Amino acid sequence: MVYFPNSDEEVSLIKFISKYQYLKIGDAQYFFSSNRYYRDRINSLMSKKFIRKLGGYFVLGEIGIEYAEHLNFEYTKLNRNEKYKKRLYILSNIGAFYHNCNIVKFIPSFSIKEKQIYTITGRRFIGILEINGFDYLTYYISKNHNNRYVNSVIYDIQKENTYKNIIIFVNDLQRINIDDFAFGINRVLIVENTDKEKLKYLHSIEWSKIINDVYGDKIYLSEYNFCDYTNYKNKYIAAFYFLDTEKITRIKYFLRENNSKNIDIVCDKELEIELKKHFPKANYKIIDLDKYIIKERNIYD
Repeated sequence: MVYFPNSDEEVSLIKFISKYQYLKIGDAQYFFSSNRYYRDRINSLMSKKFIRKLGGYFVLGEIGIEYAEHLNFEYTKLNRNEKYKKRLYILSNIGAFYHNCNIVKFIPSFSIKEKQIYTITGRRFIGILEINGFDYLTYYISKNHNNRYVNSVIYDIQKENTYKNIIIFVNDLQRINIDDFAFGINRVLIVENTDKEKLKYLHSIEWSKIINDVYGDKIYLSEYNFCDYTNYKNKYIAAFYFLDTEKITRIKYFLRENNSKNIDIVCDKELEIELKKHFPKANYKIIDLDKYIIKERNIYD
């Protein structure tokens, strides 16, 4: 008997596994519009041998491999190398989370055209995140990575000469020493793995409205590199949505060179806790940033 997937969502899931090799069982939910019946649909795909379980992950089954090859899906034979599998798990988790997102597009490292060049394949980045048209070279550092790995990420960013915006996913903020991750580029954002949803709105916050609500209309966009807004007299304002190691470093330099001056920091309550470790004397303006997110504008072309 010949079987076929029952919907575009099921085809999309098979196509994803064909490309990424592994899909965490819990991440299958991102491929279906309704969470109510998706488990039944997964069970149906398993019974028809399109997919099968391998540990805590789904991989292609016998029929799934034939189906992917017949339709010329991007297909890679299952890699069982334990060290490389851990990397594939990370890529799959991020790719699945943003799979149906029209704001964020994730391009895994193995899909980058220059992947055959040794200098590219030997690097530590896991891919590129395109957020509202802005590209971020992306890394992942877990609490289980040793200092050698962390140092290799630092070296990798130091030699990067194309991308000026970096995202580093972490599952433990304490694994990152902020002072080690400043490279003189535009942005280096430290993003906790649990904040992938929050990352969608990186470029969708009404900062100008926030500043106007807090300070009034005599504050302007700053030409200084260490702050975002100023009155060009004695008020310097830095806005934070995530920890930005480059901005933190620039502020530290400004305060060190200008002992009599201070800075205002606009952020949410959660981020205040981390930023106070670096700027205990700053003036904090705590805002519920969710109220200033324009979600309907978040369309990725």
